[in-house]
Formats: sequence, structure tokens, C-alpha cells
Amino acid sequence: MILLILGMACLGHLAADFLQQFEELPMKPFRCNQCLTTWLTLFPAMYIYGLEGILIATITSIVSETIYKFIV
Repeated sequence: MILLILGMACLGHLAADFLQQFEELPMKPFRCNQCLTTWLTLFPAMYIYGLEGILIATITSIVSETIYKFIV
């Protein structure tokens, strides 16, 4: 589960950084780091862990935002 959280947080961060360059996309959910990570993680986590996947998706979005603020 920890690898899923860290991996999806990094993937969401990279996807949000990539989508920043497209000005025609709306800010939320595509260019917002936290929103994009939540939506990218929600369905795979719910498929694997059931309703607990909602909590995993929210934790993942917070980890992704922490990576964005403190590491980059």
C-alpha cells in the first residue's frame, strides 16, 4: 500500500507538471496537482482496496502536494 501511495503521488505530480504547459485545459482537475492525483488514484485504489481506496486516494493527493511544495 505504501508503494501504491508513493508511486501514484509521483505519477500524479509528473502528470500535473506535464499538463501545466497546455493553457487550454481547465485548471481543475487537469493542472491542479492535488486534484489530478486524487482522480488518478481513486479508481485503481477502490478497485484494489474497496471503499478504503477513497482514503488512500486522499492520502496520495496530500503526499503529492507535499512532494510538490517541499522537494521541487
